[in-house]
Amino acid sequence: MKISIYIAVSANGFISNSKNDPYWLSSEYGAGFASICQRTKAVIMGKTTYNILAPDYLPLTDEGTTVVLTSDKHAKSDNPTVVFTQDTAKDILQMLTEKGHTEAVIIGGTTVMSNFIQAELVDDIYFVMEPFLFGNGLPLLKGVDGELKLDLIEVKKLNRNTVQLHYAIAKPS
Repeated sequence: MKISIYIAVSANGFISNSKNDPYWLSSEYGAGFASICQRTKAVIMGKTTYNILAPDYLPLTDEGTTVVLTSDKHAKSDNPTVVFTQDTAKDILQMLTEKGHTEAVIIGGTTVMSNFIQAELVDDIYFVMEPFLFGNGLPLLKGVDGELKLDLIEVKKLNRNTVQLHYAIAKPS
C-alpha cells in the first residue's frame, strides 16, 4: 500500500501555529487536500486534526475510510467513514488493506506522521509551503530516530506565494 503525507507547513517548518488556528492556509492548499483525499479514499489523522475538521470539513463523508488515532475510547462520530483507533501504524495499514484500499493519505498531526515515518511506512510527502513564519507552533515530527533522505519529485507554484514540494522518501539500502 502506498502511504503519502499531505501537509501544510510554514516557511520555518511548523505544521500549525500555537493556537491551532487554520487561518493561514491558502485555498489552493484546501483544493489539493480535498483532491488527494478523494483520490485515495483512505485518510489518516490524529484526534486534534479530526476535532478541527469535524463535522463540517471532514474530507470523506459518504465513502472511503477515515482513520482517527486517539486514546479516547469513547470517541464517536455520526460520519460512517470514521474509524477511531489506538492501533499501531502497521495495524492501521493492515486494516486499510483488508478494506481494499491501495493507497492512503495522512493529513496530520505530528504524532500520526511521526508514528508512520518511524515505522517506515510513508512513501512520499507533499509539503505545501505557506508564506508565514511562526515564533512557535507544532513541529512536523517528534521523537523520530535517525534521518530520512528525500528525493524531489516535483515543485509546483500554487499561487503567488505558495509552493508545493513533492518528495519521495528514499528507502534505506
